Amino acid sequence: MKIDTILHTKRLGDVGELAARAEQAGHHAVWVTEEGTDPLLHAYAASLATEHCRTGTAITVAFARSPMTVAQTAWQLSGAADGRFVLGLGSQVKAHVERRYSMPWGKPVGQMRDYLTALSAIWTSWRTGERLRHEGEYYTHNLMAPFWNPEPHEHHIPVWLAAVGPMMVELAGELCDGVLLHPFSNPAYDDTVIRPALERGLAKSGRTLADIEVSRPLFMVMGDDDQAIEQRRREAARQLGFYASTRAYQPVLEAVGLADLQPRLADMARAQEWEGMAGLLDEEALEHFAVIGRPEQMPELTGKHLSGFITRTSAYSGWPVDDPDRLAGILTAFDREQSQ
Repeated sequence: MKIDTILHTKRLGDVGELAARAEQAGHHAVWVTEEGTDPLLHAYAASLATEHCRTGTAITVAFARSPMTVAQTAWQLSGAADGRFVLGLGSQVKAHVERRYSMPWGKPVGQMRDYLTALSAIWTSWRTGERLRHEGEYYTHNLMAPFWNPEPHEHHIPVWLAAVGPMMVELAGELCDGVLLHPFSNPAYDDTVIRPALERGLAKSGRTLADIEVSRPLFMVMGDDDQAIEQRRREAARQLGFYASTRAYQPVLEAVGLADLQPRLADMARAQEWEGMAGLLDEEALEHFAVIGRPEQMPELTGKHLSGFITRTSAYSGWPVDDPDRLAGILTAFDREQSQ
């Protein structure tokens, strides 16, 4: 199990220092997000500040951008990072794509398939000099002259796809190098929905689970005393309650017999009763979605919680550990736990 980190800072100027610290502590990858930021800019800053670990976007909203502009930026980022950059894509939801980004929304799985094949066609054209000919249902790219080609390099640009539902997971298995699972999940959903869908997609491309990476951030509720753990438990319950109030995540609740929570949480979300939402997730419910304990317990607890086909994880809310040497020791334990 590789242990990564996610940078949630909105300050571009802070990204480099945070990424360098993460690499020094022993994280295998540094991911940046689209939370009021441009993740591609943040990924560039992280790439310049690191030497060995991967840097990637988790996620870049694909449908907010043209495949050509994303292909161009990802190509340059891969060159700047000497091949360490990972392009993580996600669809977002209809309301945000249409109303926040003012971009067209189609059938998301079909649109994402077209997007991924467009990226591949563009990069192939730059690598081989072949004429660019992508004619899809949503995207058309058929004009490219040498003047517009970027500086050449031979780096493969891994594309990872964010997915919750089985159809998008299957697409990731068929066409992508990795899949970015949502932190709002549980082992039952991962084993009964995610894994079979992923294997169906992999079979279409003649691959197996050994040929793809699977990342799932995990709610690690941790602290050095009971008071600190309780505070973070409440924070996790609020966030999990917010996710669970969304109808799209009802199948995740159904997998552990909690489907009846979703409509109740949805009503409370509309009324903005955030604290009350957290109260609906009792200790038993929370344990389906989180691991709870001291920081040094996380390697063992995480190994027991996550399904065996998941290859990477990260602490959803970060680490409450100020001592770099202590954090490095905990991260080393993840590698030790994996080897046992």
